[in-house]
Amino acid sequence: MARKIFVTYKHSDNSVYPINGYSTARAYVDYLIELFKGDEIYKGEGNEDLSKFKDETIATHLKDKIYDSSITIVLISPNMKEQLKPESDQWIPWEVAYSLKQITRNGRISQSNAVLAVVLPDWSLTYHYFLLENSCPYCNSTTYKTGTLFQILRENMFNVKTPTFNNCTNHSRTSPVYTGNFSYIPSVRWDRFVSNKESYLNNVETIRDNIDQYNVSKMVTG
Repeated sequence: MARKIFVTYKHSDNSVYPINGYSTARAYVDYLIELFKGDEIYKGEGNEDLSKFKDETIATHLKDKIYDSSITIVLISPNMKEQLKPESDQWIPWEVAYSLKQITRNGRISQSNAVLAVVLPDWSLTYHYFLLENSCPYCNSTTYKTGTLFQILRENMFNVKTPTFNNCTNHSRTSPVYTGNFSYIPSVRWDRFVSNKESYLNNVETIRDNIDQYNVSKMVTG
């Protein structure tokens, strides 16, 4: 059965490694459209230029697309956040929050979307700005630099109600290494996602079906 997927991203972020000759986050969305043959991909701005419309009109346009989707993919890129602009005035956190809400329309209540954070490579073809792999020489764990993200993304990572940890003695009790599905919004590198997309999408759908096991934040702050 075909999926309906909403993709949220920073359209003009050109701090990513070039793909198909273009170095913007939008170029990765175009790649996804080709990758997801048979599935329906909803882009934030669709095929039309929304810049001439008021924010209220854009919001209505986006709400319709998110409501009609069941999975939201967040493309993580180095400059996805506008540092001098409040998060509440930026589109990505708003789109993530709306994806997580249960919306009632015409007597039907929509589920929260499954959400997956796909990390794009930077200009050096690395992911170190967010994912530092093999940060422990004993258990080869990964450090997530969540401080680089929007707050609503941070709050929905490492938010499983009953976490499990590995037994690596190199980590203190205050910084244990989580195991299993420990985030409602898990993260995956771009290269690993495109090589095994079905596995990652199936996993976030399983997480969504067990949403009660997570402390899910659905509000934009800041």
